[in-house]
Amino acid sequence: MTHLLNFIQYFLTHLIELVVIIYILRLVFRVEYKTFHSHWNMLIDNFSYSTKDFYEAVTKELETTKIDGIEVEAVFLKERGIFSNRRTYLRVIWREHQYDICSAPFGKGFFISWWLSGNTLLGEVLLSKIPLIGKFLVKRIYPETYYRTDSASMFMTYAQSAVQNVIKKITEGKGTRPLTESDKKPILNNIFKR
Repeated sequence: MTHLLNFIQYFLTHLIELVVIIYILRLVFRVEYKTFHSHWNMLIDNFSYSTKDFYEAVTKELETTKIDGIEVEAVFLKERGIFSNRRTYLRVIWREHQYDICSAPFGKGFFISWWLSGNTLLGEVLLSKIPLIGKFLVKRIYPETYYRTDSASMFMTYAQSAVQNVIKKITEGKGTRPLTESDKKPILNNIFKR
């Protein structure tokens, strides 16, 4: 009888340890890690505009895209370190993609920028770090697909167009120069780089 009780105690102890380990692994593999994809910025010289009005106009413009599942919210991000001021950004989220837009007065002009990032599962990042087989495992478990690449590109195109359309609307007839093709080009990184 003592052997049976010892076995049950041993079994339950290791069962609890196993459950805790599985729970921790599930948490780790669900956590997302932000990967930077691209950014863009523009200064409209000798121009003044309200940040709040700009964000409202971009939100309305994004609604015209009819993208299902898009979320738009104001977020407050630090300018520098933990004791610095916060700046209001307009965050647009669609699936694992995040588009942060900033607009603000700067000197005698009005500054606009955006940053596109994708959220990569931490599990994917951790797997990629395993020597010799990590990259192989990631390619098999989290494959880069045409759909994944195309959808990231289409989201970026719509978000970029929304910002540029609003810039065009608010500056038309105000004596500012129109956006040129080189003004419209974002600076790209590889969103799927591992």
